[in-house]
Amino acid sequence: MMMELLGLIPRPISMTSVIEGLESADLERKKGRKEKKKGKGEEEELKIPVIGREIHVTREEVPPGREIMRAEGKGYTNILVRESDGSYRYVVNEWMLSKNDKRMINLILSDVMMFQEQYYDKLVQGRLEEVIEEIVRKYRMETEFNLRRDVVMYYVLRDTIGFGMIQPLIYDWNITDIDVKGTDPVRVKMRRFAGRWINTNVRFPSEVSLKRFISRIASMYGRGISEATPLVSFMYKSKDGTLRFRVAASYGGVKSEQTTAQIRKFPAKPFLFNDLIRFGSLSPEAAVAIWMMVDNKGKVAYSGPVGTGKTTLLNAALAMFDPRKKLVTVEDIEELALRFKGNSWVPYYAKGGEFYEIVRFALRITPDLLILAEVLGRELGDVIASQTGHGLAFTIHANTVEEFKLRVRMLLRMYYGENASEELINSVMRELWSLLFLNIKEDKRVLDQIYMVDISTGDMIKVYQHPTDFDLDRFLWQLHSRTNKPVSDLRDEFDDRLDFLLSHMDLELEDFYRELVRWYYRR
Repeated sequence: MMMELLGLIPRPISMTSVIEGLESADLERKKGRKEKKKGKGEEEELKIPVIGREIHVTREEVPPGREIMRAEGKGYTNILVRESDGSYRYVVNEWMLSKNDKRMINLILSDVMMFQEQYYDKLVQGRLEEVIEEIVRKYRMETEFNLRRDVVMYYVLRDTIGFGMIQPLIYDWNITDIDVKGTDPVRVKMRRFAGRWINTNVRFPSEVSLKRFISRIASMYGRGISEATPLVSFMYKSKDGTLRFRVAASYGGVKSEQTTAQIRKFPAKPFLFNDLIRFGSLSPEAAVAIWMMVDNKGKVAYSGPVGTGKTTLLNAALAMFDPRKKLVTVEDIEELALRFKGNSWVPYYAKGGEFYEIVRFALRITPDLLILAEVLGRELGDVIASQTGHGLAFTIHANTVEEFKLRVRMLLRMYYGENASEELINSVMRELWSLLFLNIKEDKRVLDQIYMVDISTGDMIKVYQHPTDFDLDRFLWQLHSRTNKPVSDLRDEFDDRLDFLLSHMDLELEDFYRELVRWYYRR
């Protein structure tokens, strides 16, 4: 695997020729060969002798007085700039490279490439840094390497087992989405500007370099992309779980004119209700309403356009589910993050056409709560029609109540076919307890509305409107009609949960969940 990530191919070249190549390249520079100067917004192109590759350094001068945000990492500084016309630009400034830096990087990369069999055991174990240090000792470069260790290591690792030119974007937690299209400037979405694409000064120099990058990233997940398989999507997770993102890529010249990559990043730790309340995504009362429906095995739909935070809100709701009960999730791509749920969580991952079969299987293992990460077809009919006493939550793409009804009607007709009468569709719709609408408002992902479905009429009754308009009486009455619990008991339960949530707002994930477990066991 490590060999694939490095993209190394053995070549019959002696180390003497490597050094001679480096020396001759330096002589040519001294005779008048100059590096191409970089203008604003462009990347420096640093020619690497022997192996015929280039290192691309992304830099751009930031006008004084324009900087509004700074995110720093080892090897780069990211700056959000507000232009004079009010637009935003995301600027990456990576470390500059000296001639000696280039010499060391060239020598290290060349040596690894030509003597990979010698380093095979360490490479396949992911111990590339040890290999680099061994090469430095081999050529007695310890002194100059130690002086510029961070710089050299950054570029060697970035372009071998790292994320190449978009590495500074991948590691900025403020960024949620990265859009790469051929040699165009890379665009990003940020948490503080949800839904808005912002141009960066990062761009791949050629289609070839972009294809090489996507191929390497796909190989990290054991996938491949080429002219034979021009479309690929997968979820990438680092071994320590701190880095998670979904990739959807296309190979240029086959299914699309240009090579493209869309990357959706997920936080290292899932957001809880207290996080979303602090962000202004929903009110505490709305959070408690969702919590009560989840705990009472309600059937709830999370609806909204792409990128509005449906999975984020669902993840926060599932975190509150009683840990003594059985939670089963079915996803195409692993997006939900509930590792702390322990044995109470049973996850399944489908591939393509397996989704429907896995959902039917999941119904047979008697879940207390079944989660469909995204409803795409006839599985909704099976889940709603089955009377196993399980709760249900699913995400669906619909922007309005009418659009949601049309979408559900279409899915049910995929299941029932010609027998899907309006009466049957309406009766199935009444099985749903609630419909949550998410949207983007004022550059924030928010829970916009909560509708309760009247069990007798099927009418949609609004009980919440962002940001704080919550009708507690209507909500409790509709919950009473579903659970047969006295309204007074439900009101006490609502107040108890609201008090717990408000009194634990400042806790991080592990501490919050520990207190939540104690709360359940005291009840």
